[in-house]
Order: sequence, then structure tokens, then C-alpha cells
Amino acid sequence: MDKLEIHIQTRKMLKPSTPTVNHLQSLKLSLFDQLAPRHYEPVLFHYLPSTSDCEEGIIMTERCDKLQKSLAQTLTKYYPLAGRFREDELSIHCNDEGVEYVETKVNADLAKFIHQGVPKNIELLNDLLPEMEHVPSSPLLGVQVNVFNCGGVVIAIQMSHILADGFTFATFVKEWAHISQTGTTEDCLPRFGQLPLLFPTRVLSRTRFSRPPNHGPKIVTRRFVFDALAITKLKNTIDSSATFRKPTRVVVVMSLIWKVLADISSAKNGHSRDSSLIFYISLRGKFHSPSLKNALGNCTTFGIADLEASQSRNELTDFVNLVGNTIQDTSVGIGKASVDDVSSLVLNNQSKVAYKRRQGDTMDIYRCTSWCRFPWYEADFGWGKPFWVSAVSFDIIEIVCLMDTKNGDGIEAWVSLKENVMAEFEKHPDILTVCPPLPS
Repeated sequence: MDKLEIHIQTRKMLKPSTPTVNHLQSLKLSLFDQLAPRHYEPVLFHYLPSTSDCEEGIIMTERCDKLQKSLAQTLTKYYPLAGRFREDELSIHCNDEGVEYVETKVNADLAKFIHQGVPKNIELLNDLLPEMEHVPSSPLLGVQVNVFNCGGVVIAIQMSHILADGFTFATFVKEWAHISQTGTTEDCLPRFGQLPLLFPTRVLSRTRFSRPPNHGPKIVTRRFVFDALAITKLKNTIDSSATFRKPTRVVVVMSLIWKVLADISSAKNGHSRDSSLIFYISLRGKFHSPSLKNALGNCTTFGIADLEASQSRNELTDFVNLVGNTIQDTSVGIGKASVDDVSSLVLNNQSKVAYKRRQGDTMDIYRCTSWCRFPWYEADFGWGKPFWVSAVSFDIIEIVCLMDTKNGDGIEAWVSLKENVMAEFEKHPDILTVCPPLPS
């Protein structure tokens, strides 16, 4: 399957079902939002058809209408998503201009697409996203409902990272699904606006809405599935003398991927180099302010694990210690910190990452983000939970995105690397031992 035949049925700017009241029509960004990457974050929800879906085409029309109406209702509670960035780029005009909403008909069978099309050509997933360019005048949210033959559906959502981290994204999807299924909103909804009060924006020198240029080798994405057995095997290889004794499955998988990439770099350069793994650490549940626990918006800082060229890098334990201790030390620091201390920590970590990036090709920097433990697979819009929740192919930056498998005890690693590096990564013994190639 080289290409999907997609026909757009509906395209519109969908507005909240109830206008946003005057006193809520301006939302200031927080310091975290100000520092967030300038791009959309995508997630795809795949729903296989039932027998009745194949027999009654009218069911899909009713479902699409229900999705559209419930999304409009959800936007009344998540009203900033229907707004636009102001010219100062430090606030949002919550003017109900709307979100990008698209419905398509896809001439393909969804089960066949997932099991045969995606393994051969993972880039096909990107065709299911709404076409949007991240500029200040663009919508902050895009939704594309893709209806496959016989009633399979893929709901593709992308949300501006400037306004939302993984928690905010997942909370929005959960509420939309709840409204679609029940027609009512949940009590005590999380709110926007709390983070900017504690962590206001600063005067910073930074280019806005820039996308990193890729003038080098092509970047490709591959999916690697670590099931529960593979993760247990990896944990069993960790030395009993490890300083970080009980790593989570996320820490173990992140550490293994970093170890493999460091091995590839050493082989390529003929010697070990300084190496850093950069990932996000949430402040929710760590900072002493209870109001942050359910606050909407970005609420993360960088975790930076550093490996010097002279340090041991032969065992997975070495990397687990670095990643685990970075998370532990950062989390403890956040728990003891004042508001000003947290702001300083966030800005200092941002500066450290910027400094490392300026070193060019003298060291190795790897980025990883985890969307595990979010309730993606609970997104039931009224016809059952998703068969699969996926990311997409990234061709702009090298990054690793971790997501839960459907049963919740494994991890799907969406790895985006330069094509020549990916060729080495796929055949590395540490990967092949625990994560055999997906059938094509």
C-alpha cells in the first residue's frame, strides 16, 4: 500500500456551541508555554468496525454528527483551543474563531491498513492528519475524522504544543469522549489560567514559531514494540549494585535506546563522545502547590542526563542509573522548591539544552518524550474503545516518542532518526534481542 485514496467530505472551522463570555476572552500564557516547542502534537485513535457498521451506512453519518456536536460542546469548556494567538505571542485571544474540523472518506480497509499498510509505509499515517501550518494565525486544534470502508474510523487530532502538554491533550480527549458518550460534562473540570498566575512569562530572546531546518540526511520513523516479557528481560539485566534500583518500564526503554545510540556513535566516530539524553519531567504531583495537579497548559521541565566520554557505557545499568537518578534528583528538587526556584530551574535547564545544541557535531544529543500512563485507550466516543492509539512519522527532528501498548504493560517506541543511523539501530543486537522486527 503506497498511498491512501482520501476524499474530503467536510471541512470547516468548528466553533464552541456556546460563545465564550467576555471576561474569559483573553488568556495569558505561562512561562512553560512560552518555552514550549512551536509545533503541533499529533495522536491517532483507530477504531475497527463492527458487523453493524458494514451493514448500515447511516450509522457512520450519525456518529460523525455526534462527534461534531460533542466537540463543539467540549470547546465551551476548553475555549482557548478555539482562539488564536495574539500578535505579542504571549497570550491567546479566546474569540471562538474555531478549530479545524475535517471529515474524509478513505477507500481502504482499516484492519488491512493497520496490519499491512503501516508496517510497510509508516508515513501513510500522516495522511490522516488535518493539513495545518503552525503560524500565529493558525487554529490551535485540528481534528480529522477518517471513515474507512465498512465503517472503520481513525480520529486524528493535533494540538498546539504551545498551549498543551501530554496531560492537557489527554484530558481534553477524555472529556470530549465523555460528552460524546453521555451528553454531559464531568464535574470539577481542570482549568486553564492557573499556571500563568504562578509562572508568568518572562522577557526572553527567542525566535518564535521556528521549525528546525533539516538539511542533512533524511529522517525516518520506525516503530519498535517492547512487550511485558521484553521489559522484564531488560530489568533482569540490571546489576544489583545499581544506584537506581527499581526503574520503571519507561526508564528502562529510554535507557536502552540511549545505550544503542551511544554504541552507534562510538562505532561511527571511532571513539566515545559526550552524550546527553533530554526528556520532559512533569511538575504535576511533585510541586507543593495542589492547584497544579490538574492545571491545564504546559507544566514540564527538561530532564537532562549527561554521559561524559570517559564514563562507563558498556552496560544497560550505566544508562539506567543516569536516567533514573536525573528523574529522581529533579523531582526531589521540584518538591522542595519555591515558585521562583522552579522558574529558575526551568530557565536554567532550557539554557543548558540550548548550549548543548550550539556545540554542533562535537557531542551527541538525543531527545525523548513519554506519553505513557495517559488514558489514551479509554477514549470511547460511544462505539467502543480504540483498537490502537498511534503517533505518526516525524521527518523534522530526531526524537523518540514512547506510548503504551493497548494492554498497558508494554511500550511502543516511535523512533525518528537519520536514515543511516536508523539502518544501524534496527540491526543492533540489543534491539533485536528484545524487540524483533515487526512483520511486514
